[in-house]
This record gives sequence, structure tokens and C-alpha cells, in this order.
Amino acid sequence: MSTGEKLYAALDRAIADSDFEMVFVSTHQGLTLASLGADDLVIDRTAALTALFDDVAQRADRDLGLVGLDELALRHRTGRLVVRPVAVGDGDRVFVAAAVPAGRPWRRATNRLVRDVAEALPDLSAFL
Repeated sequence: MSTGEKLYAALDRAIADSDFEMVFVSTHQGLTLASLGADDLVIDRTAALTALFDDVAQRADRDLGLVGLDELALRHRTGRLVVRPVAVGDGDRVFVAAAVPAGRPWRRATNRLVRDVAEALPDLSAFL
């Protein structure tokens, strides 16, 4: 199974197991690596937003001493957008994001998604 197939299998499992409306993996620069559940425009806009998470995490560490910030959850009227960092390769980081319907739990499912993506993407340079 190729790296891309493994990534899509991880995303597919997250949607099937958790009823997430959308999931995707993006780089810290907002480049979408894999996505399911929404059209390209929604994914691209949301991936651009998740690129800001890298900056927020770095500033939280540098300015506030909040080392290891591991989740950003934005609540809106229909649910939440949850963004989690994933360490891959030698110091690289990508982000997984999930659109979680209102009233649904997400932590256990995103923990599994983070593990699955880390296993599917052991080296970012091999995918790009």
C-alpha cells in the first residue's frame, strides 16, 4: 500500500468511526496532502487556517511557556473544527483537522487519527 493510500485509509476510518464531516492532513504551510468529506475550496480554506496553528503553537511555547500545545478546537454553530499536530520523520510536522458535529466527542478519535497518520507518513519528504 502506498503512502497516499495509507493516508486515505486513515482518513476514511476516522470518518467511518466518528461521523466526522471532513478530515484532512496538511503541512505547516497549508498544503493539503489528503482530504475527505468536503469540496476542494472548503478544504483549501480550512488548510490555510490550520497553517496558522503552527504559528500559534510556536508563539504559545515561546511567549507563554506552553510547550507541546497539542490541539486547537474552534467551536461554531454546527460543531467544531479540531486541529492536531502530528510529528513525522526527523522533526517535520503535519496537521490533521476534523470537522466534528455538535455534541459529538472527538478526542479519542483524533488520537487514533494522529497515530494512524504518523504510521502512514513516516517521512514527509517521501510523500512530497
